[in-house]
Amino acid sequence: MIQLLFQRGRSVWKRGIFILDHLSLSLLLSGFLLSQSKGWSGEPPPVSAHPAFLFAAEGARQVQRYDRKGELVWSYPAEMSRDAWSLPNGNILFCYNQNYQSARNDNPSGVMEVTPEKQVVLHFLTTGQVWSCQRLLDGNTLVGAASQGKLLIVNPQAKIVREIKLLNRPGHGCLRNARQLANGHFLVAEESARVVREYDLESRLRREIKVAFAPYSCVRLSNGNTVVCGQQSLVEITPDNQIAWSLAGNEVPGLGIRWFAGLQVLRNGHFFICNAGGKVPFAEISREKKVVWQSPPREPAWPIGHGVQRLDLVDAGLPVLR
Repeated sequence: MIQLLFQRGRSVWKRGIFILDHLSLSLLLSGFLLSQSKGWSGEPPPVSAHPAFLFAAEGARQVQRYDRKGELVWSYPAEMSRDAWSLPNGNILFCYNQNYQSARNDNPSGVMEVTPEKQVVLHFLTTGQVWSCQRLLDGNTLVGAASQGKLLIVNPQAKIVREIKLLNRPGHGCLRNARQLANGHFLVAEESARVVREYDLESRLRREIKVAFAPYSCVRLSNGNTVVCGQQSLVEITPDNQIAWSLAGNEVPGLGIRWFAGLQVLRNGHFFICNAGGKVPFAEISREKKVVWQSPPREPAWPIGHGVQRLDLVDAGLPVLR
């Protein structure tokens, strides 16, 4: 389906941007906006149901897949990985860091794509801390290179085709998750600056959202609001930078929140979160601030990790842009 949309909709390629006809653009934007929460999850499962998900389990030095029984069914070695995606073709995309030390900015790192049979089909090598990745609409791959203070866009041949320079200083806290938006811009959680910034392809700042905490994930909703989560906090912010909704970690005390790290905004409006290093690693929280599902406590069941992707639509075999 994705290939068909591009075949029908792509009419002009200019300076790295697809110009699409109205029908294809509408289809792409509707699917892509939902995908920005890393998983359009359909109807919520019953409270007793365990969602299938992909987990960047840095404590286990693996990317792991869990089924609806909560059982580990697939894994691949990935040292210090904090972002992972199940792609529409069934492959797994993830970033990694070898020989990681928080003060070190010359460690071997990169992004890999592997098949379910564990064959490597993409391997981009770089240096310094890399904290996020994403497959883009044009088939290229976004790499969040914190130590370089840049977003790197890499083609299927693992070559850099564009660099987007960030305003935050390079290093460990330069960025966490970075995501492409439907308008082609990039939304970046810049942790050490306590800000989320939106950049265009020419590295120009288009918007700045200041928050009172260190941010980790950021999601642009279809209504134009932006959800930002991070250290002990999760907020939804309007286009004029007003707080529309917020959740503090102490409002869901049973979860033992340390970090709201990996985040998905589900189709029903709930939030699916990865609580990095906290008591309960994964939970679904409603806008009424009720925990409608939670995993067992971290010890001894789960390794520490930050990145998570629910796999509801992948399991259902439905086409979705991720």
